[in-house]
Amino acid sequence: MSLENVSGSLPVENSGAGPLEQTDEGLRAAEAASANCPPPLAWRDVLTEFRRLAESFEFSDAAGHTVSGYVLGEGPPLYILNGLSATPEVQCLLVWLLREEFRCVIIEYPEDAASLRQLADALLLAADRFGDAEFDLFATSFGSAVALRILTQDSSRIRHAVLQGSVNGIRLSWLERCATWAAQFLPGQMKHLPLFRTALQNNHRLWFPPIDPTRWNFLVLNVGSQRIQTVARRLRMLHGIDWTSQLSALETPVFIISSEGEAERHRAAARLFADCIPISKDEQISNSGHVPFISHPHRLANLIGPFLRDE
Repeated sequence: MSLENVSGSLPVENSGAGPLEQTDEGLRAAEAASANCPPPLAWRDVLTEFRRLAESFEFSDAAGHTVSGYVLGEGPPLYILNGLSATPEVQCLLVWLLREEFRCVIIEYPEDAASLRQLADALLLAADRFGDAEFDLFATSFGSAVALRILTQDSSRIRHAVLQGSVNGIRLSWLERCATWAAQFLPGQMKHLPLFRTALQNNHRLWFPPIDPTRWNFLVLNVGSQRIQTVARRLRMLHGIDWTSQLSALETPVFIISSEGEAERHRAAARLFADCIPISKDEQISNSGHVPFISHPHRLANLIGPFLRDE
C-alpha cells in the first residue's frame, strides 16, 4: 500500500511565499558552510523518500480499532509513539537519520480509541504482529503517557525507553472538560480552528533555526491536518493521570530528554521522571523547543542512538 495514498498525507509542494520560496539546495549549501553543523535535512526530499520507501501496515484489534503505521529501516526494532496533534509523517526526519541502524515502526494511534490503555494495546499488538518480543521505545509528548502506561503495567518487553517532551498528565478545569467534550463532535481539521496558526507560532516558532524557515511550514501543515475531534479525545485521556507513585518500580532504562524552549509542565515532568525512575539519565537540548525531531533532528538522533546501543 503506497504511503502516497494515505489519508492525511501532507503535500510536498511549497505553497507559501517570501522566505518559504528558498530552495532546499540553497539551504543545504548555506548550512554546509558552517563547520560546526551538519548539512540540514531537506524535509521535502526526505518526506518524499519516506513516502516512497516506508512500508505501511493496517489491521484491526479485538475491539475493532484500526491499528496502522509505517516501517522503515533495518536493525533492532525501535517503536515510535507520536505526540498529541501530529501525524506519523512528522517523525520522518528523525526516522531518516536512524533508519540504517534501527527498524523504525511508527504507530498511528487508532482514531476511535478512548483511553491510554487502548493506545498502549495497539502498540503491543503491532509488536506481536511483527514478532518483536522485545523492542526499544521512543515516545514524544503525549506519546510519553502511552509509553508510561506500558512501562508501569508490564515493562518486560521494553529494552530501553526514550521519553522526549514528557507529560505526567494534566488537570483540566470543569470548563476545559466541557470544551474538550464538545470538541469531540466538531467537524474539520485543526487548521480550521480560530487562531490556530497564531497559537502554534507563539508556542514553537522561536525555537526553529533560521537556516531553514520552510521547516516551520512542515510543522504547520502536519498539525493542521489533524482532525479536531481526534485531538480533543486524546487531550481528555491525560486528565487526572499521575504516574508519580509508580515510577520507582520501573526496571527499564529510561532516557528523559527535555528542551530549553518547552513549557514548564514538560520540564517539570522531566525533572520528576529523572528523580523517581531508578535507571534513568536525563539531558536538556539547548536552543530547541518542543519538537526537536523537526527543528533539530540531528541533535536528537545523536542522543538517542548511543543510549539505545548501551554506550
